[in-house]
Amino acid sequence: MPIVDMSLLFKEILPKAFVILLLGLILSPVLIFIMHILMPKNVLKTYFKEPYFSITEITMFTGFPFGYMRTAMFNRVLGFPSSGKKRGLENAYKLAPVWYCKASKYAVIFIILNLLLMVLISVIMYIYTMLYE
Repeated sequence: MPIVDMSLLFKEILPKAFVILLLGLILSPVLIFIMHILMPKNVLKTYFKEPYFSITEITMFTGFPFGYMRTAMFNRVLGFPSSGKKRGLENAYKLAPVWYCKASKYAVIFIILNLLLMVLISVIMYIYTMLYE
């Protein structure tokens, strides 16, 4: 059985993966900005009103910077329709083009997976530095 040099993993591979994931996190707001521009207007006209959202939420999520948060919320609902069941948005995907729903699904998966991997690598690197350096 070959002996694996763990220091190579912790001193070269994980820091490079960390930087790549950091670039991915920097890319995430750009992705949300693009999705914000491409958001289907009929979805907003139909579902971004009462009874789906309160007056406070409508006011808060209309302008900068929370308008992008609204886009992220709608992307989750368009990519994963069952996640909008509580607000009654499970049929919102029917108003959006199929390509936008697929792009929403991939964008949400990319952002969440990227964030989770970033946290995992950060914790592993932190524990390694506390134990061995």
